[in-house]
Amino acid sequence: MVKNLLKSIPMMRVLVNKLRRFIKFININFYIAVAGFFHFFELKRVRKKLFNGKKIDVIFLVMEKSVWKTDLIFQGMEKDSRYNPCIVVIPRINATNILENAENTYKYFKEKGYKTRISYSNGNWQKLESISNIDIVFFSNPHQISLPQYLISSLYKKLSCYVPYFEQIDTNYEGHFNGVTENLCWKVFQINDIHKNIALKYAFNRGRNIDVVGYPATEPLYNSTKIKFTPWKENSLKKIIIAPHHSIANSSPLANATFLETAETLQTLPALFKHSVCFAFKPHPMLKEKLYKHPDWGVNKTDLYWHFWSTQENTQFEDADYIDLFKTSDAMIHDCSSFIIEYLYVKKPCLYLNSNIRNGLNEYGKIGYDAITKAKNNEDIIEFVKSVVDETATPPQYSSEVNLIPRESPTKKIMTILNAEIECGK
Repeated sequence: MVKNLLKSIPMMRVLVNKLRRFIKFININFYIAVAGFFHFFELKRVRKKLFNGKKIDVIFLVMEKSVWKTDLIFQGMEKDSRYNPCIVVIPRINATNILENAENTYKYFKEKGYKTRISYSNGNWQKLESISNIDIVFFSNPHQISLPQYLISSLYKKLSCYVPYFEQIDTNYEGHFNGVTENLCWKVFQINDIHKNIALKYAFNRGRNIDVVGYPATEPLYNSTKIKFTPWKENSLKKIIIAPHHSIANSSPLANATFLETAETLQTLPALFKHSVCFAFKPHPMLKEKLYKHPDWGVNKTDLYWHFWSTQENTQFEDADYIDLFKTSDAMIHDCSSFIIEYLYVKKPCLYLNSNIRNGLNEYGKIGYDAITKAKNNEDIIEFVKSVVDETATPPQYSSEVNLIPRESPTKKIMTILNAEIECGK
């Protein structure tokens, strides 16, 4: 009761928040110093291991196949005789079915032919040391949504790396740039100087562990990577992706999701454009779980909605890699923040479903947001699809001074940086 009363007093809330930040500052800065000490000696150990002719064991911790953004790095290490890369699937503890989610992720990577292990064995989630040797560890998600043994709080003594799993376009600087993972990792491979400057201002470590390399996740969208297969069930029709975000009912700082307002209209599209458009429904993996708990949706209604997109003649459900999906599509309808930038690379028409979030975007996000079409109501969704069918839809419009594509391959830059570190003094 006293706690709630204190929170109700504006000045007291400010003081409490400042106190919490100060405690976080002291705590994280202590561990930043400790991590740096261990990184120094770990790097010496790894260099010696390589000098003695042994391979460097690199593990990639993955909770969801949908946030796998380091594919080209993994492939690069597979081809490099100095490295022994391995994917280790770990639990996402806020998943509806934790083990099933992990097993599906494990199956996805095994089918790709990648060396993969799952951290679940004999009825328990195992310690990493019992699964694989660890010289370098890559985090695929910085949030504290796995078990403690798989988080940076347990692995900060290792040579840990992080590649952002999304484009970081909003102004939630504390959440995206000043988390425990971002502060304690040995290397954070950031997208551009905008992000580096944000970290310089907001991160406790002032971005000292950041290397600006570009974004390896989007590299296949603009490089010479060949399309492996056409993911669309109806290639003769126009191909439109529908990608709703999970941040319904203000469940994230940006709260960009419009699904509760647009779901019915989106579901009418396959019938309205039955003979002209194939729709790929690609929701954020957390949307389904949030709808399960929503009072107006629940499990049955949500499952029926998902089933609908898997079963119509001109619809399909997508929940994994989207590079080929993007490259072979004709347009996209979405309210996902990261896709604002990512879909720009394919230079195709895009309709963003939230016209009110510009003030919540950083400089980088505004480049993408200003370049694409925004929907102000549900009628705009139908009109946009008509324009795609008629081939009158407007592609993204942004200044010629904006150069999204880095001069050098992000993957090659990351490999060059790592090679220089482990080879030093050999």
